[in-house]
Amino acid sequence: GGNDTTRNSITGGVLALNQNPAEYDKLRQDTTLIPNMVSEIIRWQTPILGMRRRAMQDTELFGKQIRRHDKVMMWYVSGNRDDEVIADPMSFKVDRENARHHLSFGFGIHRC
Repeated sequence: GGNDTTRNSITGGVLALNQNPAEYDKLRQDTTLIPNMVSEIIRWQTPILGMRRRAMQDTELFGKQIRRHDKVMMWYVSGNRDDEVIADPMSFKVDRENARHHLSFGFGIHRC
C-alpha cells in the first residue's frame, strides 16, 4: 500500500531540499527537525493526487449544486496549498508550524 506514496515522498523530498538549500541547511544544523520535515514533505509532495466519489444525495457546496450520483473529485494538492488554512503554502519549510495539518492521506494522524 505504501510503495508509490513512499517513493513519491522520498523523490519529492530530495527535490524540495535541493531546490531550497536554506531549508536543507536548517535541517543539517538541527536534525531534530527531521520528523517535522517528513510531514512537510508529505504536504508538499502530496503523494496521493486525488479521490473521486459519487454524491449520495443532492446537496450544495460553496454555492455549487451537487446532485445525487454526481461524481465529486477531491484534489489533495489543492487542500495542501490552501492559503486560508496554511500560512505561505507555496513555500517548503522544514520547520513549518503544524506541518502535520495536511490532507495528503485524508485528515488526522496517519501511520503506515
